[in-house]
Amino acid sequence: MKRYIFLSILIAVAGITVSCGGGEQLQSSYPGEDAALQKAKRATDKLMGTLMGEVKKSMQEDGPAGAVRHCADRAMELTDEVSEAEGVRMRRVTDKPRNNLAVPDAYEKKMLARFASAMESGTLQPVSEVVELDGRPVLRYVRPLTMKEPCLTCHGDDAQIAGNVREVLAERYPGDRATGYHAGELRGAISVIVPLEDGD
Repeated sequence: MKRYIFLSILIAVAGITVSCGGGEQLQSSYPGEDAALQKAKRATDKLMGTLMGEVKKSMQEDGPAGAVRHCADRAMELTDEVSEAEGVRMRRVTDKPRNNLAVPDAYEKKMLARFASAMESGTLQPVSEVVELDGRPVLRYVRPLTMKEPCLTCHGDDAQIAGNVREVLAERYPGDRATGYHAGELRGAISVIVPLEDGD
């Protein structure tokens, strides 16, 4: 009987605890985790749907240079609006930033490296896990972004970027590193942090 109880405890502990190379990941099923994940997905869908719609409209009305200006003026503002509305912290990150605010933190760098490996094996998927951040449990959700054909007008190589677009990029982003991409390549990720209750 004692052996059965001991084995049951071991199975229960194994079922709720996982290791993540430094012990930062918490329980695999945390109170509120499912709701937080849905919130993170909803926020990323809303951000990308709205931003892409606005950029597409701007490109139709003002051409690629106008779309770059619109994205420069609106992307961060829209990210903040959606984050506040959904109760999350969200941003776009990349290892080839156009804007210094898109530089990834240590966790995001790890996820970008993971996505790069997944691209090679054809297993690219978003990642979500509960971790401790500043002493509090949070859900971190990171969705990879790949380069789409229309985006090459301002993220492609020199032959694909028109002169007036290059002028706007030089004006708005003097240290721009976000060019030279090809369709289908990993561009970066949307990173979302959703606060969780302690579960005490």
